[in-house]
Amino acid sequence: MDYVIIGKIIDTFGVKGELKVYPLAPQEVFQNLKKVYLKRVGGDYVPFRVERVKEHGQLFVLKFKGYDSIDAIEQFKGAHLFLPQKQLPKREEDEFYAYELVGMEVITDRGRKLGRVKRVEDFGVYDMLVLEDERIMVPFVGDIVLSVSREKGLITVKEDLIPL
Repeated sequence: MDYVIIGKIIDTFGVKGELKVYPLAPQEVFQNLKKVYLKRVGGDYVPFRVERVKEHGQLFVLKFKGYDSIDAIEQFKGAHLFLPQKQLPKREEDEFYAYELVGMEVITDRGRKLGRVKRVEDFGVYDMLVLEDERIMVPFVGDIVLSVSREKGLITVKEDLIPL
């Protein structure tokens, strides 16, 4: 089974076992969340039942069932939250999860190869594609990204708008 990161636990919240989570997936992923997984270092994915999730500005506050104090949850700070890929909501034809873009080849509309996507960074207003050598970053916006082909693993961008 393939797992996908949906958020990162950045801190505790209050003293009753709640955690602040920075979302790395669309908001709808956190709605009606019943179970998430944390991964042990070098080990398996461990399921945790979710008691509740609520929005808190740009973050979410999440509570695991059975973890009712700050002492019980301190251990989770810095951990990533995962879901099985098949549990993620389906995206529209022109919508993508960040993990789908990682590894895709980026070329310009003039045929110039720029490299593969190493990671996708959230810049608030838009996402930024960081290519493998980390010297080139491409804003993932409609004026620059001309097409994305899941089948070919290819992203075509407008060369005139990329600082090379």
